[in-house]
Amino acid sequence: MADKPSGQEHDKARDLVEDALGKYAEDKPREAEKLIDKAQAIDPTAASEVVADLDEDAGSDHTPQAGSPRAG
Repeated sequence: MADKPSGQEHDKARDLVEDALGKYAEDKPREAEKLIDKAQAIDPTAASEVVADLDEDAGSDHTPQAGSPRAG
């Protein structure tokens, strides 16, 4: 079994996944797939973590709380 990636490697893999999402948004799926492949080679858990974070963000309430600087 392969060693668990270091924190720095894990962060690099997550960055590659996030860059891939940008390429998908730019309608560049081939470039996105290459980035995903690189990320998977570094840390196979990175893509699923990014997806989980996006799901969590999508489900959270982004309304500023009363008294916060962003509240009207």
